[in-house]
Parts: sequence; C-alpha cells; structure tokens
Amino acid sequence: MKSNNKHKIIDTTFALSLKYGFDNVSIRQIQEETGLAIGSIYYHFKNKDEILDYMLNKYLMDNFYEFKKEVKNFDAPFFEKLSFIFNYEGGRFSTEEDEFPYEFTRPKISYKDYFILVTSIYHRYPEFSAGHVLHDEIHNFCYELVQAAVENKEIRDDIDAKKIAVFIHTTLKGYIGLLVYQPKITVEDLVENNLELIWEAIKK
Repeated sequence: MKSNNKHKIIDTTFALSLKYGFDNVSIRQIQEETGLAIGSIYYHFKNKDEILDYMLNKYLMDNFYEFKKEVKNFDAPFFEKLSFIFNYEGGRFSTEEDEFPYEFTRPKISYKDYFILVTSIYHRYPEFSAGHVLHDEIHNFCYELVQAAVENKEIRDDIDAKKIAVFIHTTLKGYIGLLVYQPKITVEDLVENNLELIWEAIKK
C-alpha cells in the first residue's frame, strides 16, 4: 500500500505538471488530487525536488529503456532499424493523444506536451542527472547500432562509428524539436529527408 501511494504521488504530479507546468504544481494540489494526507506525501518525499527526481527517472529514463527494448527486439537490418527509430518517434507526434503506462491516472496526453514539459524541466533543473544520463544512453545506443552495422558489413567500414552516432543522435533530437515548434512540417518529410542524408553518409 505504501509503495502504491508513492507511485500514485508520482503519477499525479506528472499529470498535473503536463497541465500546469511542474513549477506551478504545489504539494497541496498533489494532496488534493491523490486524496492522500499531506503527511503521507512527506512520508515518501521530503520535498518537491525528490518528487521531480523520481518522476524524471520514471517518465524519462524508463520510457527510453522501453523504447530501446523495442528496437533491440526488432529483428531487421540496420537501415530498417534506423527507419523504425525515426518513425517511432515521429509517429507519436502524428496523433493528438498518446497513452503512457501510468499505474493510476492513465490519462491520454499530447506527446508534444510531454516533450515540452521534459525539455523545460531539463533546462530549469540542470542539476538533476536524468537528462544528462538520458543523452549519454541515447548516444551509446546509437553507437552500438552503428558499430554492429559496421561489423555486419551493412555500411561502410571506414567510418568513425562514434562520429556517426553523434550525427544520428543530433539529427534525431533536432527533428523532434522541429515537429514541436514547426507544426507545418510533416513527419513524413522530416523522416524521409533525414534518413536519406544519413544513409548517403554511411552506405557502402
């Protein structure tokens, strides 16, 4: 029961943050939405910073690890995996709502709202390690994919896998940002154009 309350606090804080912004969410709001006593909230978290740290790990890091698992389970050549990655992320912007695996509230949310919230938190609270760890994990993941493609002779063997990993990581990050802030650009165009340029740089 105590563990359930802890997750309920995190889920509720996340849902409220999507709606109002994390800085505008108070402990009192969390208490009212969860129906828990204030003492119960402070039993699990000594302050909002602790809630934020736990929330980032759950909804930022865990989300990435689930995505990474899906890519690894996708048995296909390198370029198809790359296409899967770009289309997976882009596809989340092509619909108005997406459903995250909340344990309690289970709201359907705009993935754009999710992206903006996470980005704003990352810039507002750079001291929290989750954002830095996430980008290290993404870079390492891209590197592993490129290195495997080199070893499998799917792409050129004279390329620097680390540089190509940075290229892919930067491109992926940039195109997601464009989807948020330049809504007139279509997912299809961005995916096709970026994949074409990446492939031109690494194909045999």
